[in-house]
Amino acid sequence: LQVTRCAHPSKAIYIYIYIYIYIYSSSMWCVPCSCIQPFAVHSLSVQKKKTNIELSNFVTRKMHQQRTTTTTTTTRATDSPSSSSSPNDTNHQQQKQLDLIIWDVDGTLANTTTLAFEATNEVLKKHNFDEISLEQYEYGSRYTTPKRFSYHACGDSEGHKELGEKLGASFDRYYVELVTRETAGLFSGIRNIVERTKSVKHAALSNACGEYARRVVKVNKLDSIFEMSLGADDVSKAKPEPGGIRELCQKLNVDVSNACYVGDAPSDGRAAKAAGCMFSIGVNWGSHDLSDPTNEEHFDIVCETREELERFFMKALSDN
Repeated sequence: LQVTRCAHPSKAIYIYIYIYIYIYSSSMWCVPCSCIQPFAVHSLSVQKKKTNIELSNFVTRKMHQQRTTTTTTTTRATDSPSSSSSPNDTNHQQQKQLDLIIWDVDGTLANTTTLAFEATNEVLKKHNFDEISLEQYEYGSRYTTPKRFSYHACGDSEGHKELGEKLGASFDRYYVELVTRETAGLFSGIRNIVERTKSVKHAALSNACGEYARRVVKVNKLDSIFEMSLGADDVSKAKPEPGGIRELCQKLNVDVSNACYVGDAPSDGRAAKAAGCMFSIGVNWGSHDLSDPTNEEHFDIVCETREELERFFMKALSDN
């Protein structure tokens, strides 16, 4: 009862009902799952709002874990045992801080859906394949460009490698030339976030070609801040494999556990976690629905808005 007096009035009814179910279940030994489910859903919906306090607590807890855990860091060029380790590899306790923010490009930094969708259909038509829907494009955007075109042309991202590479190369030549601030401009609020976090290094890593990633950064006048921009053709293994993130960190002489990755696709989150990044951050304004638990599970945190992402970084940097 003391708890309910302290709770917000709109939530009090949930607490009262929960107490009733708890007492009832104690006497009856079981409660149907259907009785509990509404409360779990309510909890998730409240959690997704991510208040300043929730963000602050999460960042502080995560960075504390990084700083107090004795680990061997894993920044290396590839996953093979014979690959060389970063000069930062160590077996003793380390002070961890955020030193590098790595950005995905399409759907994270820049609003390029219309450009990429229309260019994709132009290439498919040119090579006598059926056009695709926007939904099909968005689903395919989780793959590298050659695998995406294999999927769009034949319905299989893995089964038509030569065709995918041929169509992908045609797309890259056509796509890169279309990049301008009008066709590939930054999402509103992104420039402000980058400007406010210039105290750490910035880089981009895309599953598109490197020339495209660098052009998007350049036309948006971020090349004076971003120290490196790489594409799938610049690294040994593209996302969701962790090799690209590790290679980028090695090139910038940053321990991967002091870096975070920001992306909109499940493959971004998988790559960041497998690489050992400090934070795997999902943004829900791209091509993938990160409110879907099967997508959300690949990230440490999902930001619904640029304002949430900005608050997150402000807290992380204040804890550095």
